[in-house]
Amino acid sequence: MMLRPWCLRRAVASGPVAWGRLAREWSLPEDLARLAWLRGADHPEDLAWRLDPAWERSYDPFLMTGMGEAVARVRQAVAAMEPILVYGDYDADGVTATALLVRVLERMGAAVSFFIPNRFSDGYGLHLDCIRQLADAGKRGLFISVDCGVNSCAEVAASREWGIDWIITDHHAMGEELPAARAVLHPGRGNFPNTHLSGVGVAFKLAQALMDAVPFPRGGDAAFLDGLLKLVALGTVADMVPLQGENALLVRRGLAALNGANAPGLAALLRTAKVEGRVKGQDLAFNVAPRLNAVGRLGGAEDAVHLLLCRDAKEAATLAEQVEKLNAERRTIQDELMQRLPSPGAEAFDFVLDPEAHKGVIGVVAGNRMRNFARPSAVCTLMDGVAHCSLRAPEGYNLSEILDQARPFLISGGGHRLAGGMTFEAAKLPFVRKVFERGAAEQSIVIGVPPLDTDGGRLDLVPRAEELERLEPFGQGFPTPLVVVEGALQAPPNFFKDRHCKLRLGGAGEPLTWFSCEHDLEVGSFQRLAVSPMDSARWGRSWKVETPVAAGVES
Repeated sequence: MMLRPWCLRRAVASGPVAWGRLAREWSLPEDLARLAWLRGADHPEDLAWRLDPAWERSYDPFLMTGMGEAVARVRQAVAAMEPILVYGDYDADGVTATALLVRVLERMGAAVSFFIPNRFSDGYGLHLDCIRQLADAGKRGLFISVDCGVNSCAEVAASREWGIDWIITDHHAMGEELPAARAVLHPGRGNFPNTHLSGVGVAFKLAQALMDAVPFPRGGDAAFLDGLLKLVALGTVADMVPLQGENALLVRRGLAALNGANAPGLAALLRTAKVEGRVKGQDLAFNVAPRLNAVGRLGGAEDAVHLLLCRDAKEAATLAEQVEKLNAERRTIQDELMQRLPSPGAEAFDFVLDPEAHKGVIGVVAGNRMRNFARPSAVCTLMDGVAHCSLRAPEGYNLSEILDQARPFLISGGGHRLAGGMTFEAAKLPFVRKVFERGAAEQSIVIGVPPLDTDGGRLDLVPRAEELERLEPFGQGFPTPLVVVEGALQAPPNFFKDRHCKLRLGGAGEPLTWFSCEHDLEVGSFQRLAVSPMDSARWGRSWKVETPVAAGVES
């Protein structure tokens, strides 16, 4: 693990505190206003998305290019009882988007069904074989993609011959050409203000338009749409899009709804994930989303959608138990792969191929290696002579640019700036590796080795749990509090569940929990650690070790 120096997220100038106005206008404690300012909130309006998440602040869905055409085509299908199929994706963003649109179309009285491709036999996105099989099974009419399809020009064109019409909803990087669908809904098209919507966020915008909830829902639709925002919160947090602006509003309202009564499926999922007390963004990120993702990582993701839609308590309990078993299996496979992969050398891009790696966990492992070694990472497996790779990168890098440079050697490839995937013939591994190494090296010249951004060097800089909740959601783009503690190890660590341990530092005063600790910890040794709060309704506050750090500067 690379030691990184730490610094404050923003330099604090001398004179009156920069967060004073935030504290005054929102009646925030000084330490809470400081946290908000360190995360980029310069003006009181910057916090309105969190502190006053009114429906009227959300953007008009009809500002999104193609929304009018999409709404008209869906309403036409509903009126004619034309079959509608929601074509989803197997990750948490995709399954929440699928469940959301199914719920909305059912409410509208549509004849609706859904399909999720299999990660192993089908892969990501629209596939002609899958579409042909659906058509042969009588699934014709209107297909609506969620979280995929924006680059599936050939598949959409071929579908016309089988009596299939398409509406595409997606948020992944667009190519030069768009599919010839009835409508293509993408937050990057036109001048839609929120370019960082997740896949489920785009699906929700379609739902908002279909239900005439502009600028806000009316009557009974308000409770229904807030219920949909439970799914939006889960998928948005899971997909690690920035929790700023409208995304913060949608997730904030979704968290509030999750803290009320939940349908049997969601209630069983939260119980299985051991979410107690108030539901927070980090609960979704670290407890709930991995369980939903595990279903698609180890097989077909249909059961994840069925669980989210389930209205029967007994069936929900059975489905949730299956999800929990798959998640335990996923963790075992993931840990074994993490253990056997070699540590990177001095290369700018950590690129590893393990022919026996389970395709379902390579994305998680790539993310872990990216965080551990502070550089972009690719973890690949081999299937029938084809390398399948998941890519992750730290903030500041742009994987899309490197993927474009490698395009001549790839069978397929795409994704986001900080996450993606690709396939290529195994014989081309040296060429692909060289492109990624060169691309990362060029980008790192500009980026450098960034210090770890923290909120300071004292535990008491982090407000109490009930105060922190006012700034929810914490996550990508609005990170959970992180502070640095240092001191001598006072006693031998108390290990539990293999590599997890609890320890006390002389400078901390409170016990720290270190999950997956790979370091030798001797009594009396000096440690400098970046830690974040873990707040539990049952146990109160504890602290989680995120990473060891080098000396830093608090400015």
